[in-house]
Amino acid sequence: MLEDISFILKQVKEIIQKGGVVAFTGAGISVESGVPAFRGESGLWEKYDPNIYGNILGLGTTFLISPQKVASFVMDVYGTVLNARSNPAHLILARMEQAGLLDAVITQNIDNLHQEAGNGNVIELHGNLFIMKCMKCGNRKKMGKQEIEEMLSSINKSLYFRFKLFRTFLSLFPKCSCKGQMRPDIVLFGEMVPEEAMEDSFSEIERCNSLLMIGTSGVVYPAASLPYYARKNKKIVIELNEEQTSLSSIADYKLLGKASEILPKLL
Repeated sequence: MLEDISFILKQVKEIIQKGGVVAFTGAGISVESGVPAFRGESGLWEKYDPNIYGNILGLGTTFLISPQKVASFVMDVYGTVLNARSNPAHLILARMEQAGLLDAVITQNIDNLHQEAGNGNVIELHGNLFIMKCMKCGNRKKMGKQEIEEMLSSINKSLYFRFKLFRTFLSLFPKCSCKGQMRPDIVLFGEMVPEEAMEDSFSEIERCNSLLMIGTSGVVYPAASLPYYARKNKKIVIELNEEQTSLSSIADYKLLGKASEILPKLL
């Protein structure tokens, strides 16, 4: 078995060294950074009902009835991401890009860890918690960590004062210059993945030699359609995951284990 793993590692390493790689990442790559997956035993949706907290209508209605619940949710999500740091898997992908081996990272994650690690060409299918977007004109504003820390501090100070909490949220999520409402630029349930992000992803896959899937379960669409698109276009598909997934059947090479341990062996 060890010989088989070594043989697969050798073959995959040779593929990586040829360049033209596109990485397709999911929640699994950030788990070692302290960011829990949305699904699963310790996932976010085990703590918070996605029917309430996973969509604009649910969040808005709950905020009007019980703003403390939404405030706690916001502090939990942002607090987790603020404390996270890029792990060796993120850093290796950045080194691969710097070495000219990796063309792009297509990610389903919203934690900004790929950019923090040093990747420049990152396509975010589900948005980014560090960016505010106007719901009317689409204007975007990047938020720094200090700005978010101040935001969480303001929410925490207002947590047990209902009307003060209302005012705090109104000041933290202000109106855009076009008078539209700003909100975190993330894709919630029932919302479409940005068309531009999907088009860019398809273009990168068409140009690449191989698709390196890392830490994705392959159950969230339309993102999960990308590996099938790579397969259809006769690209080499490599899966790096801690367990078998719904995408394992289309992978040319499968590496089971932690991304932070396997990726360094490929560079």
